[in-house]
Amino acid sequence: MNQRTGREDGRPRTQPKAGDPEAIRTAADVRRLLSEQITLLISNADLDPLRKAHQIAQLARVALHAIETATLAARVEAVEAALRLRKETPTRKETSS
Repeated sequence: MNQRTGREDGRPRTQPKAGDPEAIRTAADVRRLLSEQITLLISNADLDPLRKAHQIAQLARVALHAIETATLAARVEAVEAALRLRKETPTRKETSS
């Protein structure tokens, strides 16, 4: 899966409609949603500053977890690709026989 686009084929994702049950399928989707919500919170001048700070901190914690999850998923994917390549590539012993 392409980490930047969140798709297997690397094509850009289309923005899901509000209420779409398939809107959040990957860590990248979660990060995008959290980023949007944090931006909305920051720009809302009507909220109490203390409450706003608390909500931003909560969203930031979740965003950090989503980033860590995406990083871990990318690392697992890289290891799996390396193992697949190793399995498909003949070793010296196999080629010299």
